[in-house]
Amino acid sequence: MSNLNEFAALGKEFRIEARETIQKLFGKANEGNKDALMAAVCPIGDAQMVMPVFIRDYTDFYSSKNHAYNVGCMFRGPDNALQPNWTHLPVGYHGRASSIVIDGTPVRRPKGQTTPDGTKGEWAANGCRLLDFELEMGTIIGKGNALGHPIKVNDAADHIFGFTMLNDWSARDIQKWEYVPLGPFLAKNFQSTISPWVITPEALAPFKTALPA
Repeated sequence: MSNLNEFAALGKEFRIEARETIQKLFGKANEGNKDALMAAVCPIGDAQMVMPVFIRDYTDFYSSKNHAYNVGCMFRGPDNALQPNWTHLPVGYHGRASSIVIDGTPVRRPKGQTTPDGTKGEWAANGCRLLDFELEMGTIIGKGNALGHPIKVNDAADHIFGFTMLNDWSARDIQKWEYVPLGPFLAKNFQSTISPWVITPEALAPFKTALPA
């Protein structure tokens, strides 16, 4: 198995059963079989990190208010930083799935059109001078749905296979010029980096905390 796609698509029942089985196998109650189990384990020094899933589609959501405000200030100023629809729907855009790479892959600054102030003036082709990075959480969807059959909000969590760390690289100077009217293009799709590790919802469940009032 070169990736976790088929396993993830089975649904949460299979994921939970696999997790519980592995915990039992390596638990104290099964200590007598430790040598046999360890013989099938790869030493960490020999492990090679690879992409955990084959990514067919990638949507980047604008989910942090502070981040949306700060980026909006760059393009529109503090008075118009947040667009009117931001607090009403999940604002997002489709990125380039083929440019998602594993952590540790070198980043090459893209080339594109820029202008002196980022919004108007004579444009020129330049290499990116304002390369930015964003620490984000990637959500991997496992079980899908039939085309044209939406997933209900209350059922959405059942389709989440796990979470990973994501670094959304951004060419901010290129983004300022190409952002209007249809949003980011080259400035946001030249590379995104993800961790090779996927943390399942069950592993995170004990650490849930209530939102502040």
